[in-house]
Amino acid sequence: MEIVRAQAMGFCFGVRDAIDVVRELGEAGTEVYTLGAIVHNPQVATELEKINVHVVDSLDETPRGSLLAITAHGAPPNLQEEAEARGFRVIDTTCPLVTRIQKTASDLVQQRYSVLVYGDPNHKEVKGIVGWSGGKAKVIGSMADLDGWEPTRRVALISQSTSNVEKFIALSRDLVGAMVARGVEIRVINTICRPTKDRQRAVRDLAREVEVVIAVGGWTSANTRKLVQAAKEEGTQAYQIADPSELQSEWFAGVERVGLTAGASTPDSVIDETEQRIRALVESQFAA
Repeated sequence: MEIVRAQAMGFCFGVRDAIDVVRELGEAGTEVYTLGAIVHNPQVATELEKINVHVVDSLDETPRGSLLAITAHGAPPNLQEEAEARGFRVIDTTCPLVTRIQKTASDLVQQRYSVLVYGDPNHKEVKGIVGWSGGKAKVIGSMADLDGWEPTRRVALISQSTSNVEKFIALSRDLVGAMVARGVEIRVINTICRPTKDRQRAVRDLAREVEVVIAVGGWTSANTRKLVQAAKEEGTQAYQIADPSELQSEWFAGVERVGLTAGASTPDSVIDETEQRIRALVESQFAA
């Protein structure tokens, strides 16, 4: 059996930089608290916990006066303001590409656009973007979410950085048609980040060459879920795992070519371990 890796996968620069910042502080003996996981990967979280980098769910769980890290996903502006007012020291590891989306949302509101954000309303990045719009942006996942919504004379659509590219394009076309028909000015800004576009394009290419795709990434990783979705849209069976131990031998029965990809929060070591585990499962099948 052949295992083919996607041309683009794994850590993106925003994730790598965020991890490097907190790792350096932790290894130097500084206790760092992150409001939510610095990245959505269980192996990385376990590694960082061993070197003084702790995940908390709220400011109330964080020891007063300690160092608080805003994660790569970003946060609403009032979070940092509140943290500093409560005596925390704050470092911001927000991905620069997410920061750009936050600024775009803020600028559009100031320009009197009604801002729509394509994404998951429960995702930290999206909550941060909405926060930077002053709470005025509306989060949508489809045109159905606009039922009963009345646009102003100017509407702008942006996206969560890790959204499915093809679905965003399709939604954009439908929205433009609907707004033009109503005489509304519509502006579409594709804010899906380059690493996401590259990884989704790569997994689509991969899916057309293999029989099964394995995507490695934490279960809360939005970009990993989108990789699975993209592979399935190409008509290829695809599975997500957070850890190599979750692989199941029946996925590879009779399969000659397996594709391997990984979310932007997945370190190379876990990708390598996954490939080794797939080979071991296949070898055990032949041995049986």
